[in-house]
Amino acid sequence: MKKSALTALVTACLLALAAAWLAAPSVSQAAPKLYRVEARTTTFGGSSYILGFGMCDLVNKHSSWVRGSVLESTGTPENIKIVGLDPGKRSRTFFTCAAEMFEKAKKGEPPFNQDAAKFKDLMIMANQQEMAGVIITLDPKIKTLADLKDKRVATWPRGTTKFDMTYKLVGGAGKEVLDSIKWQYTGYAGYNDMILGKADAAYAFCPERGKDVYTTVPKLKELMSKRDVYFVTATPAMRKLSAKLYGDAYGVTATLKKGILGNGVPRQDVLCFNIILAWAVYPEMPADVVYEILKVTTANAKDMKTYHSAGKGWIPEKFGAFPAPKKDWHPGAVKFFEEHKIPFGLKYFETLYPTE
Repeated sequence: MKKSALTALVTACLLALAAAWLAAPSVSQAAPKLYRVEARTTTFGGSSYILGFGMCDLVNKHSSWVRGSVLESTGTPENIKIVGLDPGKRSRTFFTCAAEMFEKAKKGEPPFNQDAAKFKDLMIMANQQEMAGVIITLDPKIKTLADLKDKRVATWPRGTTKFDMTYKLVGGAGKEVLDSIKWQYTGYAGYNDMILGKADAAYAFCPERGKDVYTTVPKLKELMSKRDVYFVTATPAMRKLSAKLYGDAYGVTATLKKGILGNGVPRQDVLCFNIILAWAVYPEMPADVVYEILKVTTANAKDMKTYHSAGKGWIPEKFGAFPAPKKDWHPGAVKFFEEHKIPFGLKYFETLYPTE
């Protein structure tokens, strides 16, 4: 009797285990293993950093298997180099990339001429934003770039994208002005230095949030809450000279129209450097990961503006707006854009920003 009862118990246990095994999802049905990515951006507090945080936050909230975290950096050259030279990062990082630096990396030109082969396979995932790069001052007498002669101008350290942009914007004013500048490599700290009288002008950014509509990055907004800020304009001739001296990408112009930032700011139409930024990746980033990031962030695009007003530009018309031919877009991005009939690539970009 006892033997019979034990046999029945064992049989019941085996049947229960078999049933549980049959009910369990197969390997192919199991949820994908978590894949962690990093978004390398620019300086902490800037619009690029905040948009990177927004991208990662949306992925973390809405993807079942991709997780992201944001990192700051000095800008595009650092991003391209650090990620490009590290096999581990190449497969797990998307990062801020300026159009002019993307072109230089693809060609192996300075600052990417050393280990150039490691950077030439750089690819685009999506547009990030467009920004107006402009000189600001607290001195109302400084109205055009020509007025910067012999002045102390705050920007970022040499070798960074932001220094390159500043230098080549001011370069449009001519050699005499450019050679006279007393550069200060203090980044956003230069804004406070102007208040303290330690700097005469500084480089600033105004993200585009719609056609001819711009906003300010948080650091500039903070400065404008404390002092009257004046925006320094280039002239058409200066923008043409920048293009002639440094390449067409450096002559692309954005215009901050008088009063567009509110309270009569700026006081005049201001010609600026039009900065085109993308989210770039290397080929090692898995196509399904790129696809998932785009799927989640575009499906929740309306939420991007809650992180920064520049996120208002994260719209279908802009997802694929970057001056790179389709062959230079990551396969995961190509698949996503084509499946969802979202235009992308160089020819599309040229319809949005025609060359004058």
